[in-house]
Amino acid sequence: MKNIKAHVYVDTSSVIAHLDKRIYGQFIEHVGRCIYGGIWVGEKSSIPNLNGYRLDVLNAVREIKSPIVRWPGGNFASQYHWMDGIGPREQRPKKFDLAWGLVEPNEFGTDEYIEWIRLLGAEPYITVNAGNGTPEEAAAWVEYCNSNRDTYYASLRKRYGHKEPYNVKLWAIGNELNGWWQVGFCRDDEECGWRTVEFADHMRRVDPSIKLVAVGVDYDPEWNIDMIRIAGNYMDYLSIHTYIFRERQGKTYEDFVAWPIYIEENLKHIYYTIEQTRYKYGIKKKIKMVFDEWNVWYPEAQSPYLEQITSMKDAIFTALILNVLQRLSDIVPIACFAQTVNVLSLILTKDDKILLTPQYYVFKLYTEVTEGKIISVSAFSQSYRSNELDRNVQYIDASAIYNNNTVYLFMVNRHPEEEADVELHIGSFAPSVVKHKYIAGQSIDDRNTFETLTNVVIEEKNYSITSTRTIKLKPHSVNLLILA
Repeated sequence: MKNIKAHVYVDTSSVIAHLDKRIYGQFIEHVGRCIYGGIWVGEKSSIPNLNGYRLDVLNAVREIKSPIVRWPGGNFASQYHWMDGIGPREQRPKKFDLAWGLVEPNEFGTDEYIEWIRLLGAEPYITVNAGNGTPEEAAAWVEYCNSNRDTYYASLRKRYGHKEPYNVKLWAIGNELNGWWQVGFCRDDEECGWRTVEFADHMRRVDPSIKLVAVGVDYDPEWNIDMIRIAGNYMDYLSIHTYIFRERQGKTYEDFVAWPIYIEENLKHIYYTIEQTRYKYGIKKKIKMVFDEWNVWYPEAQSPYLEQITSMKDAIFTALILNVLQRLSDIVPIACFAQTVNVLSLILTKDDKILLTPQYYVFKLYTEVTEGKIISVSAFSQSYRSNELDRNVQYIDASAIYNNNTVYLFMVNRHPEEEADVELHIGSFAPSVVKHKYIAGQSIDDRNTFETLTNVVIEEKNYSITSTRTIKLKPHSVNLLILA
C-alpha cells in the first residue's frame, strides 16, 4: 500500500464539549509495588526522596500535570480501615491485606496521600470502604479530612500536625461492589443501591458539599438502572471501569486499536441509560460518569504485583482513549488511568532507576493543553476491517482543542506500516506556524527498557504551513499539531 490518504476537517466555531483537565487523572492503589517502592520509600531510604516520597517518580508525575489522583483503591479500598494509616508511623499496625494477600505496613495513609497530592498540585479523590467498612467509618473519614469542628476525628487530624482541613471534595462509595472478587461485595444491584444511600446519607451529614461517586458497571444496564433508581438523588457520578484484557480482546494489533471505538459507543450508551432512568423516575440531580479505571491488561500482569512493560501499540491505544475522553468531556469529566507506577503502569521503578513507558509519553503529550474548548473534527481516511468489532475502522482518528487562538490537533495513525498524508481543512483559521510533536518508535512492539530508556519518546519538528496544508504522519504514531 502507498501512503494512506486522509482529510481532516477542523471547525473552530463548532464547540462539542469543554475540556475538563481531570480526564487526564491517575490512580494509585496499595497493590504490588505501586505505593511502597513506587511512591513511598521512607525518609531513611538511600533512594533520593523528599520527606519519604520517591523524588524521581514525584517529578515524573509532575511532568504529566496529573490533575486528580484516586486512592487507596481499587480492591484494596474494600477492606481498608483508614484509621490504621494515621498517627505516628511507628505505632501504626501492620495488617494482612484481604484484597491482594500482602502485608500492609500502613506507612502511607491519609496524611501522606494528601501531602503527596499537594506536592503534585493535584486534586484528591478518595474511595471509602463500602465492602467490610461501615457508613459510620466513612463519615468519620470525611470529618477527619474536611471538618474544622472541635470534634473527635477533626481533632485527631489537628493533633497529628494538620491544623487546616484537607477539603477533599470527591469521594467514591466503594469499588466494584458488583464483583465476587471484592471484599464485602453486594449480592445484587438493589443491595448496592441501598448501601450507597446509607453511606451517602452519613457522609453528607458531615459535609454536605462533597461530591459522591457510586459504583456502575460497563456491561450491565440493569445494574446501572437500579443504582440510579435507588440512589440517584444521593449521587453525582457513576463510576465505570474498562480494561482490555489482551488474552481475550484485541488479539491482533488491528483489533486491539479498534476497541476504543467500542468504548466510546459504550460510554455514550451508558450515559443514555442514565438520562432515561433519571427521566423515568423523576430524578432531578444531574449525574455524569467517572471513568476511574481504564487500561490494557496483559496476561503476564499477575496478582499481586500486576507488572507489565507496555509498547508503542499500547501508546496508540492510550492516545485513542484520550481522544475519546476529550470528545466526551462534558459527560465524562473525570478519568483515572490505572495505574501510575509499577502496576499496569505509566512508570516503572527498579531499585533507584526509573523507566517511562510509551504510555507515559502519551500523557505528557496530551497534557500540553489542559483547558479550552473541544471543537468539531471530522477525519476521513482509508480503513480496514476489525473482525472482533465486525466493522470497518479508519486508520486516522482525530480530536482538537481550541484555546487562546491556538488549535491543538491530536491525530493517531493506526496503520502499523504506512505513513499517512493528511490534508488539513481548517476554514478561515490561518496559522502561520505548525509545531509537530509525535511519538512513533520503530515498530508497534518498540518499548523502553531499563537498558534502553529512550526507544520511544516525544520527537518534534517545526515548519511553516504550506498552501496545500498537508502533514505527513509516521506509521503507528501519536501526533500533536499546534497551529498558531
